[in-house]
Amino acid sequence: MAGSVEFAFNSDEMILALMSLIRTTNLSMLRPSPDGFSVDFEALDKKTALTADERLMMKFRVALESPPTEASHALHLDPAEVQRLGETLEKLESLQPWPADVLAMSGALRARLAAAAQG
Repeated sequence: MAGSVEFAFNSDEMILALMSLIRTTNLSMLRPSPDGFSVDFEALDKKTALTADERLMMKFRVALESPPTEASHALHLDPAEVQRLGETLEKLESLQPWPADVLAMSGALRARLAAAAQG
């Protein structure tokens, strides 16, 4: 994969991928809410220089705030972002026990990311 690739995520995959980034980079962004949790992007909004992981989180934010096309959200990811998402999903799987359906979704998403990385 030489340049960026458009990668489609369904809504559940978007949340899972964003959670994997947050859990491995800045857990304090998660806030309790009536629906379970919310993501507080305020700290990132105030920064003048974002890390690669923070820029990737902001891509997810923009995508989640936009209406999906055909039940999916498309993100343009560069090779490093594809690799990083695979790593953070794998780490998320090991942080705590997860229901089988979450592990299956994470594994399937990681497989798709690996295929995208192969070109």
